[in-house]
Amino acid sequence: MRFNLKSLYTQIVAKFYDLAMRKVERLCLSRWRAELLSELHGDVLEIGAGTGVNLQHYSQNIRSLVLCEPDPSMRKYLALRLQNSARSSAEIRSCAAEHLDAADNSIDHLVSTLVFCSVADPQQSMREVFRVLRPGGKLIFMEHVAAESSSRLYFWQHLWQPLWKRCACNCHLTRQTGQLLEEAGFELQLRVETMRGVPAIAAPMIVGHAIRP
Repeated sequence: MRFNLKSLYTQIVAKFYDLAMRKVERLCLSRWRAELLSELHGDVLEIGAGTGVNLQHYSQNIRSLVLCEPDPSMRKYLALRLQNSARSSAEIRSCAAEHLDAADNSIDHLVSTLVFCSVADPQQSMREVFRVLRPGGKLIFMEHVAAESSSRLYFWQHLWQPLWKRCACNCHLTRQTGQLLEEAGFELQLRVETMRGVPAIAAPMIVGHAIRP
C-alpha cells in the first residue's frame, strides 16, 4: 500500500480540529454562529461542514438540512456528531463547494463558516452558491479575509500566506471574499469583526448575509 502523507495530515487535522479551535469558539465564533443560524428556516445547505460545529445552533424550523463536506476524515467526525444531535435527520453529502449536489433555485439558506478561505476555486464556488439559492435566498457567512491592502497587516498576511496554506489545508490569508461575492452578483449585508484567539494575520473577519437578487 502506498503511503499517502497528505491523507495522514488531513486525518490528524480532523482529529484535533475541535480541540485546536476550542478557545476561539469560546471567545467569539460560537456567539457568531448562534446569531447567524438560530433563526434559519426552510431548506438549508451547508458547505464545508467540517466536524459539524454548526449543528447545535440550527433552528428547529428548518425543513431540510444538507451538510456538504468533501474531506472523508472530516466527514467521519461529522457523521458521529450528527448521530448525537437533534438534527440527526440531516443528510451528509461529499460534494465540494465548486460542484454542489443540489438543483438550481432549490435552497433558501446556504451556510458557509470559515470555508471560502480554503476552497480551490472561490469564483466557481460562489457561482454554485448563486445557482442553488432561490431568488431572495441568503448565503449566511462567517469568513476570515484580507486586511486593508495598504496596511502593515496585509503585508504580513501576504508574506506568511505560502507557508500558512501548506500548514492549514489551503487556507488563504488574503482572500477578498466580500468583493468576490459582490462580483458574483450578491447584495451584501455584513459587518467587519476581529477573530479572537488566533494570530493577527488570520483575525480580520466579515460576518453577515449575501442575498441573491
